[in-house]
Amino acid sequence: MIPITHIWLSTTPMDIRCGSGKLLAHILTEHQSIRPHCAYLFYNKAGTRLKVFIHDGLGVWLCSRQLDDNKFHGLTKQLTTTQTGISINREQFNALISGLPWRNMGKDKLTPIL
Repeated sequence: MIPITHIWLSTTPMDIRCGSGKLLAHILTEHQSIRPHCAYLFYNKAGTRLKVFIHDGLGVWLCSRQLDDNKFHGLTKQLTTTQTGISINREQFNALISGLPWRNMGKDKLTPIL
């Protein structure tokens, strides 16, 4: 099991057909460096596919996830207009990859669903 200490979710959709090289270039553009044991999540415009990019300290892992019959909840539009990515916790990550509402998981303050 790869230990993950931080999870970063892109706030804008990406072309999920790209490989690890393009995703790494995007991460380096946004963060100037890549952090070991950090998971970087990207999603497509339709909100039907996710890619998780992880650096384990030695190399990178690229995982893809697609739900059988549904979209990932809350990923069909840009998440925020002011940031390129947001930090989410493990509970939110688990809900997100399962296709469940994830924004209010593990938070003291609740974000209304508009």
